[in-house]
Amino acid sequence: MRVFTVLGPSHSGKSTLVEALAALDGKPGKSFEIPGLARAVSFGYMDNDWVALDIAGGSENLGPVGSALAASDAAVLVVPADADAAVLAAPYLRMIEEANVPAFVFINKTDAPNSRMSEVVSALQTYSRHHIVLREVPIREGETIVGVVDLVSERAWKFHDGAPSTLMEIPAAVRPREAEARGEMLESYADFDDKLLEEIIEDQKVMAEEVYDVAARVLQHNDLVPAFLGSGEHRNGVNRLMKALRHEAPEAAVAAGRLGDGAIAVGALADTVKHLGKTVLVRALAGEVASGKPLAGENVGSVTDLDAKSPLERISAGAVGLTVKSDHLNAGQAFGAESALDLPAWARPHA
Repeated sequence: MRVFTVLGPSHSGKSTLVEALAALDGKPGKSFEIPGLARAVSFGYMDNDWVALDIAGGSENLGPVGSALAASDAAVLVVPADADAAVLAAPYLRMIEEANVPAFVFINKTDAPNSRMSEVVSALQTYSRHHIVLREVPIREGETIVGVVDLVSERAWKFHDGAPSTLMEIPAAVRPREAEARGEMLESYADFDDKLLEEIIEDQKVMAEEVYDVAARVLQHNDLVPAFLGSGEHRNGVNRLMKALRHEAPEAAVAAGRLGDGAIAVGALADTVKHLGKTVLVRALAGEVASGKPLAGENVGSVTDLDAKSPLERISAGAVGLTVKSDHLNAGQAFGAESALDLPAWARPHA
């Protein structure tokens, strides 16, 4: 299982995007919601298990961002297609960078853009130490974005409202912009790969498979931030984002490494659930979390799936579940077998 945090300014369409991602393979799972603050959604995609931690926007809701990132393999920063709104994303970019979590940008609401995509990326770049690189460019009919060109594969995809995109020819009018943007993308990746740099200098044809491999390695090293675009509401561009997450996001061992030695699990979210009491969303990292087994110095009570109803024997390494009747566990902490552990400074609650 892999886990990613979805975060960004209010009204950027985060929850709608999560719903679209969870519906891609028709295998939605269970969810755990803290009204007005956060939601965890499990789902299947291409034979892999995923959990999205959807954090509500607004400065008043920054508290759980750090612990959610501590439990995540990657982050997806969702922003509207409006360069003037980039300043609202600044706190999230800062927290992602402090956490050293690999990140993707999803430029949402491209069905009603207020800016060009390059302008949105340029505005975001003002607040990011990591270089942000466009992985797609839009195909327009007039002022309407009707599809995208994937700059790695050089395939064009036509959007359909609420349905999967279909392959199309790259329009002649788009080819110059696609070539320019692909060149910029390749140069950005070549900063981290000598072989790719050599191929560019020698004007060789760069194959898509090679670029995908470099992109995965660069993301897992957290060297730059790829940007995708689409509309969660209309189910446009979401499959490309999810494919990138599947191919490029690191495995749970990397998240465990960020928390240091001794951390078996991390508490990401907590709430008081009717008839259950204190309930903590836990991700197991370097070991399993099981009912009746010691964690943070005391035995765990019961363990359930995200619906807080389906009992589990254990939360396997990398997976997510809920602990119940375990009042000694708290969100915002890592857990060893014998004691609770402080999370790194970047993961502690932000006001």
